[in-house]
Amino acid sequence: MPLATVLIRYWDRHGANVASHDTQRFALKLWNEFWGEATVADLSIPRQREFRTWLKARDYKNSYVDRILSVGRAALNLAWKWGEITSPPFIEHVSDRSDAKEAYRLKKSEMRRFLSAVQEWPHLYTFSMLMLNTLGRPEAVLDLAPAQVDLEYRSINLNPKGRKQTKKYRPTVPITDTLMPFVFDRKVVRFVTWRDKPIRSVKKTFARAVKNAGLSADITPYSLRHTMAAELRGRGVPAWEVEGLLGHRRPGVTESYAVFSPDYLSAGRAAIDGYFADLGMELPRVSANCVPVACQPKPFTIPRTEVM
Repeated sequence: MPLATVLIRYWDRHGANVASHDTQRFALKLWNEFWGEATVADLSIPRQREFRTWLKARDYKNSYVDRILSVGRAALNLAWKWGEITSPPFIEHVSDRSDAKEAYRLKKSEMRRFLSAVQEWPHLYTFSMLMLNTLGRPEAVLDLAPAQVDLEYRSINLNPKGRKQTKKYRPTVPITDTLMPFVFDRKVVRFVTWRDKPIRSVKKTFARAVKNAGLSADITPYSLRHTMAAELRGRGVPAWEVEGLLGHRRPGVTESYAVFSPDYLSAGRAAIDGYFADLGMELPRVSANCVPVACQPKPFTIPRTEVM
């Protein structure tokens, strides 16, 4: 059977309907680009290793190469389950993570500069505050809508109703005092919007804000999550509580009711508010509505207190 047929059917039956559809689509594109008119029988180990070398030549890290391979593996397994191939060929894993770049964690001086600069883009500013206060993944924050926010119990369910949980578990997290002004508005479709419409990515604008602040290009949206996780551990928040905020630990059935307790993940919530208090910055709630001209960055100057 043509490999391209297997990949297309996988996309139609599964890939297009999952939360990670963008990643799935790009991975399938790479598979098609390399394998072309190959058949399933052509997936020999030597040829697979040529595929891996081709991916590495594009500067993809081993972890990302492994993710790309996993999409093809899933497509072949699905074709086998549907009885379209007699058996799925073995697709190797890439277990080596030695090329992984260490997560960038911002110092407080860097965070002040970043938060000062990012306010020029209201949607990115809101995104950043949500990231820092929920420790959520970027895609979860971009999905966040008022229906997921319980103001009475001061909690946010990062997994919208109807969405199936994946390996990247989206937990329910507490609303910090710092975050409350940013989630109080109930008249928006989502909290992070551009021209009143939801957006899928902030990578380009984020990189631009980082550059305007004079910070390292290694800082990405995930750096905000890593920074806060490290900050919470440094402030004595128990490991299990940090894991709960990050979605690295799934709650049991009984534990799921804990979100209604006033002290739900209270140590983490207090530590986040304490971190912002230590920053000593004014963090105004800005309108998410903006037009291109209004969103153009103004010249950014480093606060005098940050000059060493």
